[in-house]
Amino acid sequence: MLGTSPFRPSPRGMLGTLCLALVLTTSAQAARAMVRLDFDQKYFVHPGHQVWDFRLIKPDSVYHIFYHAIPEATPLATYGDTIWHATTADLKHWDIAGPVVAVGQTEFEQGAVWAPDVVRDEANQRWVMAYTACDPSMNQRLALATSTDLFSWTKVPANPVLEPDTLAYIWNPGSSWSNFRDPFVWRDQGLWHVLLTAKKWYSGGTGILYHATSPDLTTWTDVGPLFINDGPEPWLVLESPQYRMIGDYHHLFCGLFDDSAISLLSAADPALWTMADSTHIEVGSYAPDLTEYAPERYLFGRIVPFILPQSAAYTYVARFDTLNTGPLGENPTIARPHPLDEHWATITGLIFRANPTFGDNPLWRGEPTVGLVGNGYFSSQEYYQGPLSGIGAPGVSLGDGVQGRMDSQAFVIAGNRIDLLVGGGHYPETCTVALLAAADSSVLFRATGDGQELMSPLTWDVSGLSGTSCFIRIVDAETGPMGHINVDEINERRETASSVPPRGQSGPVTRVRASPNPGNPITAVSFALDHPAEVRLRILDLRGRAVWVSPHQHGVQGINRILWNGRDNHGSPASAGAYFFAIEVQGSVAATGKLSLVK
Repeated sequence: MLGTSPFRPSPRGMLGTLCLALVLTTSAQAARAMVRLDFDQKYFVHPGHQVWDFRLIKPDSVYHIFYHAIPEATPLATYGDTIWHATTADLKHWDIAGPVVAVGQTEFEQGAVWAPDVVRDEANQRWVMAYTACDPSMNQRLALATSTDLFSWTKVPANPVLEPDTLAYIWNPGSSWSNFRDPFVWRDQGLWHVLLTAKKWYSGGTGILYHATSPDLTTWTDVGPLFINDGPEPWLVLESPQYRMIGDYHHLFCGLFDDSAISLLSAADPALWTMADSTHIEVGSYAPDLTEYAPERYLFGRIVPFILPQSAAYTYVARFDTLNTGPLGENPTIARPHPLDEHWATITGLIFRANPTFGDNPLWRGEPTVGLVGNGYFSSQEYYQGPLSGIGAPGVSLGDGVQGRMDSQAFVIAGNRIDLLVGGGHYPETCTVALLAAADSSVLFRATGDGQELMSPLTWDVSGLSGTSCFIRIVDAETGPMGHINVDEINERRETASSVPPRGQSGPVTRVRASPNPGNPITAVSFALDHPAEVRLRILDLRGRAVWVSPHQHGVQGINRILWNGRDNHGSPASAGAYFFAIEVQGSVAATGKLSLVK
């Protein structure tokens, strides 16, 4: 919702064409399309954190998500003390911009901040965030923050802008918990409207959707509940409401407290809503969010739990699919196309229908990391496509006995190199990823694993193939020990030879070793020099971005050792996972390697 009515949301202009699988790269001569096949899915994952109630908006060609998050080790979402912001163009690859709203010094919001909603206030040329502010006893109120650019936010001086009448609602600032949360804001007929989760003094306490209106988002008038829980358990509150009119139908999406499902009420008039007609549009998820990406076309987002590796604890991520309805807006359903169907033309075998693999699935079995980038990768032995996929479960493996093959859609070579990550068993003929010519299916390049689960970077020099129509083929026809292949980040690029990083070790550096590897969190990179020289160690993530750089040191002839304490350049703990390292000698990279960090 961008400050428009839920009854007839107005379309927003697209500032650019969204291409979900291709990265547009501009060379000196022209813009050329480069293929990218990386197996990420439409999830939002905040590493090391649980993602809770959120709002996704799309003001132009970029999506913005605002969410409250807590560290994975925190047992309850009620301890959410920060609202964060991240952006994406395709719902797969995210940039976390950072925290935007946190608990304050004033008592009404010293306890927690939750459940942001973000709307556009065109009259004042600003964005407005409505959020739940909690005092130390978790009594809840409505508060606001404003922004001109969606990145920097300022709380309004009038906070809290709304709390309910204690005579009409079950709300007491002196109690240990008072419901008044999860704001949903829209504009209709010259007024702002807000819905909030609340309870009213009906039959000893009934869950209702509090409804108020305002001319300015600051001064609110209670207009009576929009909906009262008339079901068999009326004392349950209605959480995370989303109200939309699609076609001729009014739809309410919400969750009943402590119910692991999202309920849907639909009618031609909201006065006809009743819990007797409600259905579960989905089981196993919470906190629905609808985002209009085209006129009366919606993304359906929600938070989903899954168990952490080697733990009994749960974390939460956001997942996004498309909401379909009938021609008149009736019967909303969630569309879940297979994530490989978008860019892979031919798929055979059970192993491929189970892909992409969500997360670092071997960790659930206590095995080493595979070094994936993002939230997914391809593996011909893993069997977990992710939360709500209905395919597999965390840690499940199909083993090495299954087989299959898949071919990507054809593309025309526009770059001069294709980078990829490959791991798994070493079977050059039967367990491979390859680049083939579309004209005759001849193999132009082929790679297999190196006998390790951790994927290693490879580069195919395709500078002589410009304009050639090709496709990628992944094959597993092997049933022997470690007869599987791991693949990620198949990226076509156009770069000069000088920009290609050196691989391996050469020149004055030998005997390179990282130990312990994995580190937890400290690891040491040792190496031998054939003569004294100035040296430095760089730690890089799997996208080649610097995580930590050591000070320059005077390297001696013989064995040298540089410690990394598992922290980044800002002193913050680096995330668990795989990294590359580069040893610089006299300012030039002389050797590279890989290591992993566990916690």
